[in-house]
Amino acid sequence: MPSLFHPRLLETRRVAGNRLRLALRHWPQTVFHLVGGGVLLALVVNGVGRIDGDRIGLVLRLLSAQPLLLGLAFAGFGLAMVRSSTLTLAEELRTGWWGAMPVPAAATRRSLQLNALLLTVFGNAVVLAVLLLVVWLSRRSTSWFTPVALTASIALWLGALLGYLGARRRERLPPGARTQEHSSAAFLRLDRLDHPQLHHLPDWQRRETARRWRAGGRRWQLGGLALLIPAAMPAASLAGLSLLGIALIWYGLALRASEDSIVAADRLSAALPLPFPRFAAATLRYPLFAWSCTALLCVIGLLLQSASLTLALIVVLALGLGSLLSLSLTWRYRKRPWLARTRAVAETCLLLLLAYQLPPLAPVAALGLIARHYYVARSVR
Repeated sequence: MPSLFHPRLLETRRVAGNRLRLALRHWPQTVFHLVGGGVLLALVVNGVGRIDGDRIGLVLRLLSAQPLLLGLAFAGFGLAMVRSSTLTLAEELRTGWWGAMPVPAAATRRSLQLNALLLTVFGNAVVLAVLLLVVWLSRRSTSWFTPVALTASIALWLGALLGYLGARRRERLPPGARTQEHSSAAFLRLDRLDHPQLHHLPDWQRRETARRWRAGGRRWQLGGLALLIPAAMPAASLAGLSLLGIALIWYGLALRASEDSIVAADRLSAALPLPFPRFAAATLRYPLFAWSCTALLCVIGLLLQSASLTLALIVVLALGLGSLLSLSLTWRYRKRPWLARTRAVAETCLLLLLAYQLPPLAPVAALGLIARHYYVARSVR
């Protein structure tokens, strides 16, 4: 009798069961981690309790008066979330370890639908949990909660549906039509970026960034930026906001392309005696160059919006620390890139919370995490 879902779901369930049994077998280490997590959770709850929920509620009350803008924002979030996840899973099922198995197409389709459904439910639950947290922190009227929650939930589900249908439509295209060929040739020659021994790694990262950008990567973010620009904005502020937004969107794409190139390069060179320090130095060059260009554009954009030079420098330094943290996690979990992204989000939130309460300690904590991840990454084989 054929299975309702793809066998990969059974594999995932068995892997989770094995990890649970391993955690129970090594119960002292598990208890230690649970105690540490409990202490960290207590610090997070203490920090969240100090946030002024009324200020956030005021912003949400203003957004509830513009349901179209709010709906477009959450619809774009749902579309990007589900489309990216569906395309990634479909690509893995088609070309990964399970690609050669005679799995019925209906089972694969139901697995993709289940993945999209669970992801949307989780995203909607997170949105509602954040809104309820703001309600709990607020001392004034929270009449904005119902319209904001309804608008966000409906828009999220509609965007998720469009994202799933778009991903499935792309998967049904022939391989030649699915793969768009875009030039990855560099606009300028930058020989100084090349590493003396591993010159192909920075060039790989740069070409992957150029290919994704020319293929229309992050178009939905550019559209969101255009929607956020208010009418009748002064020319200097408009130029500064546009410059800042486009620079950050491009840098996000460049950093993601560089991290994906690190994972792919590690897989290709797994059988080679490649020292990790040399590998890390080679794969750091292009992200560092991209951060330098973005930092310059961000400073100019913030100054055009009448921001102080001190604030602009703080922003670019925070961006640099966040990028180093993300890269160090990619080096550490280059065998499991999904875990690197999950930990990057979690640790960034913790650092932001620490910066809200104890600003001087946040950079020190970030540098400590980066050093720790780099040290552990050296021992990964």
